[in-house]
Amino acid sequence: MSEREVSRRRLLASAAGVGGLSLGLSLVPAGAHATSSAAGRPRRTGASWENVIKRSSLSSSSAFDRSWNHLYPWDADADTHNGAARMHADKVSLAKGVLTLTATRLAQPDGDSPHAPYAPLWYRSGAVHAKEQILVDDRFPEYDIEGEFRTQTGKGIWPAFWTIGIWPDWPPESDILEYVGNSTNLFNTWNRSADDNELVERKRISVRDPDAWHRYRVRMSKRGKDVMLDYYFDGARKATHRGVGWAGVPQWLIINLQMGAWASGIESDDPGWDKQPGPAGNTYLRARNVWVGRTRAR
Repeated sequence: MSEREVSRRRLLASAAGVGGLSLGLSLVPAGAHATSSAAGRPRRTGASWENVIKRSSLSSSSAFDRSWNHLYPWDADADTHNGAARMHADKVSLAKGVLTLTATRLAQPDGDSPHAPYAPLWYRSGAVHAKEQILVDDRFPEYDIEGEFRTQTGKGIWPAFWTIGIWPDWPPESDILEYVGNSTNLFNTWNRSADDNELVERKRISVRDPDAWHRYRVRMSKRGKDVMLDYYFDGARKATHRGVGWAGVPQWLIINLQMGAWASGIESDDPGWDKQPGPAGNTYLRARNVWVGRTRAR
């Protein structure tokens, strides 16, 4: 996974260097990028609706264990990814229906991440992933994925609520919540071109206070071999993207509080990489009312 992931994140980082993450290579007509609060496409008729993850999944440890696993869903090195944090189950807590991921700055790095760009692991943090995979196909032609989140943001802070294809199938990737070192949320949809170049459709949302509760949502619906994605922030539809060839490809759903790496504004050959600039003490990402539903075709 790491080799493709580093390329994906280098693309994101290069965009940050030219206009604050302004890169966006469209795969659908400009008119399809909704910026209003329109309700979007109506739900299919002749389909039944079911819960995949209930809003109550964060209400207790037993409810959590029925729907979620700790760490990342990788087969190996599941406690690390492409940032400067090693994930531990003890950095995940539940209280009154709220999931809290806590990232703590260490006195010295806990080795280096085995995933490119091999950042020194200056943080101990938390990640969880859903046990049930997302699979948009003829049987389950629509999914709704949403949750309420509040997160600290700023240099070195990299929280995310996202889906990713099961390796080696990347893309798909849908970033529903992603802040990379600032207070701009990124709605990202990742694809590949016919000549295997990586393409991203991106909608940037400047958020006045990410550490207040906000609702993040993506609605996925099958369109032939593709998947259409409608992104919402606090109930308003902000963008419509196309996942090219995504139909029938299973995806993981992940919540994580990553730190450092490109969120620190530096790359591996820059001065200060070994120190991984970022906040001291503790940093928090909180989630509640996370819900996944799908339609089942008759």
